[in-house]
Amino acid sequence: MKRLYYIINLILISSLFCQSCKDDFGNVIYPDGPLELSVSTSDIVLNVAAPEQEAVVFDWTSGSNFGTNAAIKYTLEIGEKGKDFKPSINSTFEKGLRSQRYVTKDFNQLLIEKLGITAGSGAQLEARVTAEVQDGQSAAQLTQIISLKVKTYKPVTETLYILGSATSNGWDANKASKMNPIQGTPGAFIWQGVLSPGEFKFISTLGNFTPSYNKGTSNEKLYYRESESDPYDVPFTVAKSGLYQVKVNLIDRSIVITEIEGAMYDALWFVGGFTGWSFQPMVKDPNDPFIFTYHAVLNSGNSTDEFKIATKPDFDPSVVFLRPETDQQGVGIDLPVVKWSESENKNDYKWRINKGTYKIRLDLRANKITIVPFTPFPAIYLVGDATPNGWDIAAATPMVNGDTPHRFTWSGTLKAGELKFSCDKQADWNGAWFLASQNGRTPSGQTEQMIFSKSGSNPDNKWKVTTAGTYSIILDQLQETVTIIKQ
Repeated sequence: MKRLYYIINLILISSLFCQSCKDDFGNVIYPDGPLELSVSTSDIVLNVAAPEQEAVVFDWTSGSNFGTNAAIKYTLEIGEKGKDFKPSINSTFEKGLRSQRYVTKDFNQLLIEKLGITAGSGAQLEARVTAEVQDGQSAAQLTQIISLKVKTYKPVTETLYILGSATSNGWDANKASKMNPIQGTPGAFIWQGVLSPGEFKFISTLGNFTPSYNKGTSNEKLYYRESESDPYDVPFTVAKSGLYQVKVNLIDRSIVITEIEGAMYDALWFVGGFTGWSFQPMVKDPNDPFIFTYHAVLNSGNSTDEFKIATKPDFDPSVVFLRPETDQQGVGIDLPVVKWSESENKNDYKWRINKGTYKIRLDLRANKITIVPFTPFPAIYLVGDATPNGWDIAAATPMVNGDTPHRFTWSGTLKAGELKFSCDKQADWNGAWFLASQNGRTPSGQTEQMIFSKSGSNPDNKWKVTTAGTYSIILDQLQETVTIIKQ
């Protein structure tokens, strides 16, 4: 019994000793060692060009739970020197975690937003760690305070837009064209498109003219205009219409403007007496951005009438039109095309043709136009293993005449398989065909552009019917469109 009493007393005394953990001089005793903080660097320079780079790592020892076997919660505090950690960057760690790593971008943002440090300035920091034993009794432990120096940077925008009279949407800041970030290169953006003679610059926020990036000391340098109070507002200029690639780096304020080979215009409009001088959009070839077509029944109160092609749906004197080399030129194949605007030349030449049904094809690569009357094929046929008669071209499935001579329809059962359309059922397969814009294309159920091949199916693009069932098909020879709908 005495021995039991002795053991109980020993446990109580030990417990009290561990909770007080002080020697005869009042110093705290840490059975597992004191709580100490270390840092990977005390002189931190944050690099805007390396946002994902490691900025600083804080590590600390475990401290002590004073023999209680209780878990320890750690709190890392970072504050501006002399402000007693008010405010602070405050992070809590449990489950034995004793390290905190910050990358450049995140640490820079925390310093600016949490501590109110001015972007682009230097600051003196302090850091400490507090350990709390989760037993509800032990006193908190505190590391020494570590001093650090840091240099922040001004973050660059993560969005950028190009606008100006040289762009398709002019100076409307709400419609500026968005540039694409260049992956792997911080602060870098790229844009590709058509620029006309005129001016342009860059804005960071849609709808706002500032902040902006303007022309700097040369055509290879950017100038950052932070607000409207800055009087320097010099744009870049474009002297020649064309397809351009624009690459900018907001960190080193560099810009590279390159004229590239490609279609000069993303959209074109047919306009003339046949349309009442209203602008009708032309169709861009789905596989060749240099080719535009306009297929239509052209009616007029006159036996003949004229037209030209606009690069913008506007009669402003600055708008470029595409016109014939000589005035009143008529139908033909591969006729030369000339660029014209009223501000440059008063000779407003136009093509003149008889009213009727036409297929007009413009080649921007060669600057040629083909204007030919259109005569529809009298019959159109379904061919392919998805169709009722398969690949037997002699027995190809006929379509039915629709509401116009150039529209055909068909309804029936299609199997899973391939499909294309023959215009003449030639036994040698070298006749005229309507083909899918891409091989293996699944019918969308919407009206889609086809490819017309007048001499053999080249390229041999076929639709892929993935689900057997009842389908309805509407094919328009004139517009070269098809709608394939599963019922």
